[in-house]
Amino acid sequence: MLERDRRAALAGRVRQWKWPILVTAVVLLTGMAYCLAWGPVVRHQGSWVVPGDIWSAYRSAHFIAWGSFGSIYAVGTEIVTFPAILVLFAPLALLTGGLGMTESFPFFPPHPTSWLLLGPYEILLGCSVLFACDALASRLDVPATRRAILCVAEGVVLWPVLVLWGHPEDALALTLAVYAMVFALDRRWTAAGWLFGLAICTQPLVVLMGPVLLAMSGRRRAPALLLRSALPSVVLLAAPLAAQFHTTTHVLLDQPNFPNLNHATPWTWLAPRLGGTGDHLAVAAGPGRVVALLAACLLGWWACRWRERPELLVWAAAAALSLRCFTESVMDPYYLWPTLAVGLIVLVRKTRWRLILGLVTALAITVGAENALGEWFWWWSMASAGLLVTLASAFPARASRVSDEVPMNHNRAGSEPLHGSPRALIGAMR
Repeated sequence: MLERDRRAALAGRVRQWKWPILVTAVVLLTGMAYCLAWGPVVRHQGSWVVPGDIWSAYRSAHFIAWGSFGSIYAVGTEIVTFPAILVLFAPLALLTGGLGMTESFPFFPPHPTSWLLLGPYEILLGCSVLFACDALASRLDVPATRRAILCVAEGVVLWPVLVLWGHPEDALALTLAVYAMVFALDRRWTAAGWLFGLAICTQPLVVLMGPVLLAMSGRRRAPALLLRSALPSVVLLAAPLAAQFHTTTHVLLDQPNFPNLNHATPWTWLAPRLGGTGDHLAVAAGPGRVVALLAACLLGWWACRWRERPELLVWAAAAALSLRCFTESVMDPYYLWPTLAVGLIVLVRKTRWRLILGLVTALAITVGAENALGEWFWWWSMASAGLLVTLASAFPARASRVSDEVPMNHNRAGSEPLHGSPRALIGAMR
């Protein structure tokens, strides 16, 4: 009887997660098919099409696997993110290295065989955000049909991040941050703090959501939330800072980026130059990100008045993530994705025409961002305008028709677990 109940509970959970599971399978299959077949079949070239950005992180993961944690920022791989994703890559790096499988760093073989394992691994890591977004949508009482639309749209905008660019750390960090917001909405502050701390040490871009979480917590809980949010990053960065302080601080604070390889913005010429010429000209992205964080703090202060309106708080988190794009000195196409991912959660509660406008805009800038569009000004204008239209479409100024169908429960503390709730994934962390 007990075994039958367990099987029934598992079957029920799979039914509840059917859309995230289905979209994950589609992203995995189409992503790997593109990487392995696009070059030989479509381009009539012998090489695979694999994302170039992932290999520097994967190379740094080897040093963690070899026990050289302190030198991960000093080995010339140009890794600029926090090291949690390297820890997750390390066991796989040890396996592929032991099997003699090839990689695309520092050389570029046409068939890097490590991708046969690394590709599915990083895509599955990144697709965890589909489950997180579905859980937050459930927390906002989004109907099942709209959640299905959300999962499909999230899969489309996520696909380039994982398949074309190879940045699962961005998706995984947002997974943890979104689950932290679900816990915060359920008034489970200890779990929310630890999850947000893990999110930051995976990819610090999510720190822009921090002021909104602090606004939700209130003054009494804010110090503990800050401590838990900071501690994982402090622990992981202790060894690199102790071993290579100057190199580590330069990488993490300056955040070098290359305007002639990527997309310049109006702020490129204000950013400090770090050296190089031509395609290798590097400028510091760090100062612009400080400006974004200060603006996010102002947004968090404003969000204090929205503490009893979950939909507005989620919208504020999406708006906070967009501040990076509006202040960045150099842009990459996948920088747009976090704002779209969180904004879509609120957007699916809107009326039909607002939903259509927001979805079309989000999909259009996802596709358009992968093209140069001539001068840098046109690319930046397209991306900025698209984010603004998506956020405006999602803004919950008043209750939408979808909102009226199912009133939102603003305090579920002590209630039964929700569909897609992180309680089923993480357990009762208090």
